[in-house]
Amino acid sequence: MRHIISTILAIVSLSLLTSCEMFEQGFKKHQLIIDSSASCSYEAQEFTIAYSVDPKFSDQNIVVTATANAEWITSIDTSTPNEIRLTVEENMGELRSAKLEIKASKHKTAYVEIIQYNVSPTKANHTLMFYFLGTSLSRYFKTNLEDAALAIETGILGNNNRVVFFRQEGKNSGYIGELCYDLATKKCTEKRIKNITLTSTLIKPENIGEHIATMAEIAPAERYGIVLAGHGQGWITREIINNDSDISQSAFGMSYNPWIPAEGAEVTRAFGEDNVRVNITELAEGIEYSQVQLDYILFDACFMANIEAIYDLRYSANYIIASPCEIMGKGFPYHRTLPYLFANNGLSTDYVGATESYHQYYRDEYVGSTRCGSVTLFNCAEIDNLARVTKELVKTAKTEYDTESLQTYEGQDPHHFYDFGQWGKVVGTDSTLRKQFIDQLNNTIVETFSLDRFYSAYGVYGTYPINLGVYTGVTTSAPSQAYPNGWRATNWYKEVFELEN
Repeated sequence: MRHIISTILAIVSLSLLTSCEMFEQGFKKHQLIIDSSASCSYEAQEFTIAYSVDPKFSDQNIVVTATANAEWITSIDTSTPNEIRLTVEENMGELRSAKLEIKASKHKTAYVEIIQYNVSPTKANHTLMFYFLGTSLSRYFKTNLEDAALAIETGILGNNNRVVFFRQEGKNSGYIGELCYDLATKKCTEKRIKNITLTSTLIKPENIGEHIATMAEIAPAERYGIVLAGHGQGWITREIINNDSDISQSAFGMSYNPWIPAEGAEVTRAFGEDNVRVNITELAEGIEYSQVQLDYILFDACFMANIEAIYDLRYSANYIIASPCEIMGKGFPYHRTLPYLFANNGLSTDYVGATESYHQYYRDEYVGSTRCGSVTLFNCAEIDNLARVTKELVKTAKTEYDTESLQTYEGQDPHHFYDFGQWGKVVGTDSTLRKQFIDQLNNTIVETFSLDRFYSAYGVYGTYPINLGVYTGVTTSAPSQAYPNGWRATNWYKEVFELEN
């Protein structure tokens, strides 16, 4: 038989947390301190709820009665001071609840909601997958899971939602695990489920697809979302990064690798091992290979709010959350983000709330150069329309314009990522087409948040300004001279810029 000892908490509002308040007959009414709710698993069991009364009245009788729909609570025992012992029947149906009314002389009446979960369903409402790539950010990935566990211990999963993850331990090994919530103890523990051997020096699309499919098989659900955590360079491929013939040239004409963080820079998520640099086209292939329909992708990786990359992923999920800038090593604040992902008992997701949680965390919790938090929510159903409108804009666009006037989002030389919306306004020569472009961009971007700065670990590392008057939350490499050949090979370029004769 399982027991639940509830943590003693006040159930009334802050204004009632004083020891007493005026009673209408002129007497003082004291506060009975008890948890506002208690929960138990589906088994028949006894469990105890603790309470406390004013010490001056500790010897008085406590009267506990149950409101309607409480026939499954078969006994209520108050014979032990400061304890209410309940006996409940097994629950083989739906989740159920009842309310207890607790009265004590000269005390304010208290109410406690009793929740009994049902048997765990074979199919969850919502399964969240974490896909952690690489080992160089392992300490941050560990923190990510710890933060997720903190959110889970508030009860957001209930009995109807699950969190699973893939994590690398080395270049050739990893495992799939689950963050499991115990309803009785209200604790979250990590469970190792399956060891994974990586036989290739590179993670291939089929590997990604198999890992996602396995997680979905372990935790089947009506809805799926995935966090892709690790390294990000927008659309830029590992082949380009490793190809000296298309490497960036600095303003001084010197070849250099712009993806090596500057010495002394803060850790961001845009660096890592070569074997876990997954091209965006490969990622899209992997998700398709898995045959798992994703409601959303949350990119905990740098530079992924990039139109060239987002275009490749337009069929991979319904919504994408990503940053146009670098993301600090800590990544998303999952203790704040997960409750939005599991809104309405996992039946829906508060996408705007989840997106804003990232911005608010860095705005409120960070100081100095790393106080930055640009992030964007995309509606993938509108991306094809955005490509179509942009293509019309390009047909009459300027070919020469001042790139120095455009907002950039990294500290590199030359720059790789420019504000997409601002670029469209600058190059567009037809006022009607410009308006159509901006309108469609607003349809595609559900919401975006930003401070007036971003941090970059590259070039001259540090903080750079964001002109919020031109910020649109999505980038493009159209003005960039860094990787011209590689950019022209993107699917976005082929769709938008290769005009029919």
